[in-house]
Amino acid sequence: MTTPKTSFSVRPACSGDAKRLSVLALQVWLHTYAWSGISEVIADYVLAELTPATFQHLLADADQHVIVAEEKENLLGFAVINRSSTYDNNGDDKGVHAIELATLYVQAHFIGQGVGRTLIEAAQHWARQQHDSRLWLKVNAQNHRAKAFYAHLGYLKTGSVDFMLGGQAHANDVMLACG
Repeated sequence: MTTPKTSFSVRPACSGDAKRLSVLALQVWLHTYAWSGISEVIADYVLAELTPATFQHLLADADQHVIVAEEKENLLGFAVINRSSTYDNNGDDKGVHAIELATLYVQAHFIGQGVGRTLIEAAQHWARQQHDSRLWLKVNAQNHRAKAFYAHLGYLKTGSVDFMLGGQAHANDVMLACG
């Protein structure tokens, strides 16, 4: 395990985290996906989907489990596990029991400091303990840094799926945790 350069703790999220989750999600999403600036489509998406109310709803949803990393009450990153979204690779890998790591976001200032690794390890532990399951995820096919990170942690590409935004398809790789 990478030794963190910062001192942070990891815990389950609570309803009081919704506003900070929203702001962090906005920041990470825009930094990751708004390569060409802020289009009308991107503005509409983030203002509709990454709101404090959306995160309040997410935190109240029994099918979602959210883990946060924080230092001195400052949010550094978070992971969302969607236990209702099970792995299905078009009939391949039959018998694989996996639930979705729907989101893993780390503020850019803390990338490379162990925050992402710690969050994903906590998510994997939770999935094993609560559901005897491994994790699967979707990652933008152009996000080479994230794909390399997941591969380093033992995730293998098993397929692809499109994320639709403004009527345009954006390729995402489907990755499954080994064993």
